[in-house]
Amino acid sequence: MSSEAISNTGWDGAHSERTKKMVLYLGIFSIIMLFAGFSSAYIVTSYSELWVSMSVPKAFYISTVLILLSSLTIHLAVKASNENNEAQARSYLWITLALGLGFGVSQYVGWAQLVQLGAHLSGHVDSLDGAYGEDYTITYKGQELIYEKGDYYFPGDDLREKPLYNEIAIFNNASSSYIYVLSFVHLLHVLGGILFFLVLLFAVYVLKRPQINNLRLRLGATYWHFVDILWIYLLLFLVFIH
Repeated sequence: MSSEAISNTGWDGAHSERTKKMVLYLGIFSIIMLFAGFSSAYIVTSYSELWVSMSVPKAFYISTVLILLSSLTIHLAVKASNENNEAQARSYLWITLALGLGFGVSQYVGWAQLVQLGAHLSGHVDSLDGAYGEDYTITYKGQELIYEKGDYYFPGDDLREKPLYNEIAIFNNASSSYIYVLSFVHLLHVLGGILFFLVLLFAVYVLKRPQINNLRLRLGATYWHFVDILWIYLLLFLVFIH
């Protein structure tokens, strides 16, 4: 092959890599805009006449540990691939997949915990069944309500003359709906990353490619780090804004 052909091939490869990175970054940007829209809608809705503040499911914290560990293992997989250590790269990639699946399971457990509290995807206030002040609180007409003997009262109602249960029971629990939607849409993006990594391993084990495609692995790792950071943002958003 002539030196000119080799030069052109190198340029084409670099150009192709830049193009693929650009497509990835555009995809990441679109996801950021999607969740920015969700976050904005969440904040606007939280100023409604009635708002239920739900505690974040404990399983979501386990999800956080798993997804942080997966960021480490995918980093190690890329590092091993860069060093042409194929066996180690595959091992770390399999561990990443296992942690990703564990993340999905812990998300499901978190949803089950919400259901146990009576916080359903489209539930109402009267379905709540957790410990008031610990699992949830209710803000109505700008005031955080007091729960006593099975009913809700405004803070200034010292004599408990005006119970509010029947008045607020018909309101939707929009906050729990947001928790389900935010976590589920994020999980879909995590599953997209898992499928991408499975395709890389399929090429190695089934199509008998000699090694994992390094460029695709690096691009997949960038995406994976992004969805990890996105989850951290969502968790902090739910903890401090919710």
